Amino acid sequence: MLKILGIETTCDETGISILEFDGEYFRILGDKLRSQFNIHKKYGGIVPILAAREHKKNLPILYKEVFKEAKISPKDIDYIAFSNGPGLPPALVEGKNFVVKIAKELNKKIIPVNHLIAHFYSVLIPKNKKNIRQKIRKIEFPSLGLLISGGHTILAYIEDFKKIKKLGETLDDAIGESLDKAGRLLGLDYPGGPKLEKLAKNGRPIFNLPRPMSGYGNYNFSFSGLKTALLELVTEIKKYNKFNEETKKDLAASYQKAAFETLLIKTKKAYQRFKVKNIILAGGVSANRTLIKLFKKVFGSKKIIYPEKSLATDNGIKIAFTGYFFIDKAIDYKDLDIDPLLKI
Repeated sequence: MLKILGIETTCDETGISILEFDGEYFRILGDKLRSQFNIHKKYGGIVPILAAREHKKNLPILYKEVFKEAKISPKDIDYIAFSNGPGLPPALVEGKNFVVKIAKELNKKIIPVNHLIAHFYSVLIPKNKKNIRQKIRKIEFPSLGLLISGGHTILAYIEDFKKIKKLGETLDDAIGESLDKAGRLLGLDYPGGPKLEKLAKNGRPIFNLPRPMSGYGNYNFSFSGLKTALLELVTEIKKYNKFNEETKKDLAASYQKAAFETLLIKTKKAYQRFKVKNIILAGGVSANRTLIKLFKKVFGSKKIIYPEKSLATDNGIKIAFTGYFFIDKAIDYKDLDIDPLLKI
């Protein structure tokens, strides 16, 4: 059976996993993930140099731990899958240095994995459970893919996962970045997005905020104007000393609704044009259950496909998993390169 080591260092999560494949079946033999949340929290965002430093420290530690958990030797793996972009340049460099080192030691080839594509492949993993033999999930094509994360907002037409055409993307802030910034405006700690979701659950969407670019004929997005509208609204409310906890809840609910309906409007337009079988939601923001509920309400529950919550964010599992489908692209360690601006 084929064993693939997956390594993820595109941003602030250090992930290393080992997956075993047998045709249409696979098992997660080992998985280790180290968050840098406490490192970046005091800065209100990710500091690339600090992220790289943590990757350099964490990679050797997690490497030993994951093989201990999998109960196999590094020599037992067949390939190393590595997310070579897009991402933070310093973080990718540290990941590359580590991957090249172990590939050289083990005499194994490397499968470069596009981080964006890996997000879509994550929906084919039924459960994030170790040592359980699972069948790779099958979905019908064509599909629409909405990649929504802290760094990306991309709407794509997916003929299959190896034939993906970008229809549109954000022209400024990504949706996840936008939610984080909104959280900061409401006085929430980093990362603001998940905290905004929690706050919004008890709020009413009573404030009228814009749905940017909703009237345009293309499939692009913009969220910077929405953030500015919230800033102006918060500034005005503070003038009247009404910026209390109840108002914050309503502002959170209003902002989240405006942001998600902005995604919905463009997705609905593409859905009507391309007559797809389903809609794939992927990336960290797909973990937001308010968003999932909204899309299911509009398109129907059976039409919406999304990853398990624990697999929506960055991890080594989906890098190893995606690598399995690109074994034919395996290269020698001397040929490995990173691409911080890698596209779909």
